[in-house]
Amino acid sequence: MKSGSSGQDRVGVIVADDHPLYCDGLVRVLRERAEIEVLAQAGDGRTALACIREHRPDVAVLDLSLPDIDGLGVLDTMKREALPTRALFVSAQEDSATIYRAISFGADAYLPKSSSAAEIVNTVLAVARGETVISPAIQYGLAREIRLRRLADDRPVLSPRELEVLRLAADGMSAVEIGDHLHLSKTTVRTHLQHVYEKLEVSDRVAAVTQALRRGLLK
Repeated sequence: MKSGSSGQDRVGVIVADDHPLYCDGLVRVLRERAEIEVLAQAGDGRTALACIREHRPDVAVLDLSLPDIDGLGVLDTMKREALPTRALFVSAQEDSATIYRAISFGADAYLPKSSSAAEIVNTVLAVARGETVISPAIQYGLAREIRLRRLADDRPVLSPRELEVLRLAADGMSAVEIGDHLHLSKTTVRTHLQHVYEKLEVSDRVAAVTQALRRGLLK
């Protein structure tokens, strides 16, 4: 924290959002609080990262959908470089899988863009104190995502051959083409695909690929 004219510590903040009006408005709101000092603002991830490296703020208020480097990319670099800044995401993306990814990447707080100015300001101050904040509006979805992923971890994984078949299916190959590529009969390929569907609890190829990507089985 930086020392202000009164001698009290102030929370150093940078704000990054690619919507200029929202970014400017958020900066104005934060600057209304004497205990917060906005050190810089950015409209893309590359600039945000440069500002974080230069100013070493206490808190970075980030959007997920930043140009050049997205918010998760910024956070990942912050963690790899052991930068002291804590991350608060304020994003329009409220799906549970995205929120789970942000938290698993090391985000300290996550708020939807519909949050009030007071909620964002209070969260910035809480994050600067070392607290973790998840908006009540998204807590249920996050908890559900955690439960689903825990259940997924308990399910049987695909065999190497099943993964190979599914990977080729994801590339758009037909059962005949997969068979030719792997030197398998069309019937064997279809048997492998049926086993994949059963293990992933889906009914078709598109759903299988989607589920496999979500669970990190396909890279």
